[in-house]
Amino acid sequence: MKKSAQLFLLIIISTQVVISQAYINKQSRHRFAQLSMGVDVETNYGGATKYLNENGGIQNLDLPSTYIPRFLIGGTHFWGHADFYIAIPLLRSQIEENNQIIQYLRGVETVFKYYPWRIENDRVTPYIGFSVAPFYFEQTNQNLIYGNGPELNHTNFPLLGGITYNSGNHLFEFGVAWNYTNKQDYYITRTEKESIITPPIYMNLSYRYLLETTLSAEQEWESGRTQEITEKLANQGKLDGFYLGAGLSSAFWLGKNSYNETEKPYIEGYTTSIMPDFSLGYYFHNSDINIALGYRDYGTSTNTYGAAQSLNRQSVVLELTKYLLDYHGFAPFLGPSISYENLSFDESYEGQKLNDISDDRIGYGLTFGWDIRPNRIQSWLLRTNLRWFPSMDVDINNKSSVSFNNLEFNFIQLIIYPDRMF
Repeated sequence: MKKSAQLFLLIIISTQVVISQAYINKQSRHRFAQLSMGVDVETNYGGATKYLNENGGIQNLDLPSTYIPRFLIGGTHFWGHADFYIAIPLLRSQIEENNQIIQYLRGVETVFKYYPWRIENDRVTPYIGFSVAPFYFEQTNQNLIYGNGPELNHTNFPLLGGITYNSGNHLFEFGVAWNYTNKQDYYITRTEKESIITPPIYMNLSYRYLLETTLSAEQEWESGRTQEITEKLANQGKLDGFYLGAGLSSAFWLGKNSYNETEKPYIEGYTTSIMPDFSLGYYFHNSDINIALGYRDYGTSTNTYGAAQSLNRQSVVLELTKYLLDYHGFAPFLGPSISYENLSFDESYEGQKLNDISDDRIGYGLTFGWDIRPNRIQSWLLRTNLRWFPSMDVDINNKSSVSFNNLEFNFIQLIIYPDRMF
């Protein structure tokens, strides 16, 4: 009985290793990527700000370290040599000191890592990389009547380094990020601008669980059965069909507003918007083309030294994308988009309404992204979208405007083909 239990345990452990490290024995398209989910805790070191004290003098204030838990979702790619994921903060940090209320954290971080030696079971593997990390900073000075400082929203590209330990389906990691662009200008009053230092160093401890979602289809692919089914269904027109997409997207507000540069230069760039991203599309198999209809409704706002502004974008988007190639199931696509836009801008100053503007127009954009699709008969797949909408400004007067130029990034979108599920 004891030997049977030991044998059973050995089989379970071996299965875990094979599933989680399927690419060790063979580098096929069905072993190209593995889904991962988990959590980490991130802390920061260094940084300092300045403020106006009760006597009108400028004083320094060091920023203490914070500890932020984050949810991680993404996947390893290129047979264990790359790791892409997003890290979503689960809390916001705030300190109160010397009549100052300060919030600062990194937003949803998109991480790209490279492993010179691939991730393997029971091995510590070093990595290097970089990330796209929005940084938020806001300071309220309670010594002032209108003390809400600007919401500093700066996108950093920190360099990354660290080690990953793999055990079966489990990834444990210690990482360090260096934010080399950590000096920013910040208005501590409506007219006084000072240089502040944002935290230059970040460290994190993380755990993620690996999920293999495509290996089960490898045998039929290699036997030729998948190709046979694909050709049969394609000839019958059954691979053309509708799909549904759902995910979480972020929108970066690009450029500076000429209106604020002229009238209110103390208002910083607007904060990144987070919104659900839904789409209804149709896939044409023979031409390998998607046409999709999507809806966006998101906005951003600021309340800075008595000036309150809010922007909202409601958009119906039609996009056409063509797959460019298929590299072991990694399929990038590119195409144009056209949208019907409702853009609105609302502003008040010290409680008095200044602007309430709405503008309907046609917008033009570009969509780029990639699918992880080991074959073309799957009922579901994971998609990454990047959408750019330039040249969308709302005129405030004859001399200035507010920019609605956006860059939307949807790192993971679930695509489902209902007709293929039954």
